[in-house]
Amino acid sequence: MAVIVFTAAAVSEEVRAKLTPVFVTFHLGGEENALSSDDTKILNYKGQLFVPLRSFANEMGGSVYYTAPVNGERAKVDIYYEDDRDMTLKDKEGYVSLANLDVRFALDDSMPGINGTVKINKVVPKDRDIVISVLDSNGNTLGVSGAIQSSDPFHLPISQIKQGNIINFGTYFPYMSTPDKYTLKVEVVKKTDWAYSQGYIGTVSGAGGFNGFPLNPAIHGTNHQNKLGESTPIVVNVINIGKEDSIVITKPFTLSVEISDSNGKIIRTLTTKPFQGEILWRYGSIRTTIPWDQKDSSGKKVTKGEYQANLLTTVAEGHYKNKPDKIIKFDLLHSMQASISLLLE
Repeated sequence: MAVIVFTAAAVSEEVRAKLTPVFVTFHLGGEENALSSDDTKILNYKGQLFVPLRSFANEMGGSVYYTAPVNGERAKVDIYYEDDRDMTLKDKEGYVSLANLDVRFALDDSMPGINGTVKINKVVPKDRDIVISVLDSNGNTLGVSGAIQSSDPFHLPISQIKQGNIINFGTYFPYMSTPDKYTLKVEVVKKTDWAYSQGYIGTVSGAGGFNGFPLNPAIHGTNHQNKLGESTPIVVNVINIGKEDSIVITKPFTLSVEISDSNGKIIRTLTTKPFQGEILWRYGSIRTTIPWDQKDSSGKKVTKGEYQANLLTTVAEGHYKNKPDKIIKFDLLHSMQASISLLLE
């Protein structure tokens, strides 16, 4: 069931309202969920209380989609309330059910992906991911998505969503032409040291760009401001910007990250787990996370301050997927995305 609400494109008059300290309690199916004004802004306007639409819908088991105004049209909000009859796509273990799927195929610079609504039937284990396979009419796999993640809260892992919750999700899958007929299959898979992720042209032409071809290493942090004493995750990617073919790495390789202090002194070197396998064409990438325990090479904890993480170059050996007999050494060269700052506070 969908409830569609249209909002005005522009505000015609100024409205003054007061923030009101109040608890709103939702009673649904014998359960109570409280919405506090400490967490959500509840407004009092002329004696009427206004609760944010997304907060209200989420507490009532709904999912909210916002579409920004285009070409002078009004913005649009879609609110979905699902029951089990709507959630038709499920994994065989019964962890999740999916609905309202928007599948986007692409071969150009658009981004292929899948968005929709997911219901958590059972809490997903932390060592598992939920992926979606695209199958042709004969049941053959055309491509497999990256792990689905919450769209709101943004990029929250599915394993952190409570049982019974219904949320919006998004994920990406490899570039491919639109099949004449296809089906989708939801699978629960075990997490691996290196995971598939999908980039696009913006990944390459964004800040810094890449220098190597076709394989390019990049590094980024999940949060540039990290609390002192906590583990600091450093994410390493290798992206295939080639548009002709996927690349198969036949000899395992690792990547190293040097951490230096504010004086430029190298205090620690971290190394990824080895990778061997396929890196898909058209901005397909592999991703891993190196946790830094905020210690130097002697095991001493570091102090507050700014540190630098630099990704070192290496060579990967393999071949193009369609030319397995021709072994190539691919240089993983430095790029402007091979260094990040880490601020410990």
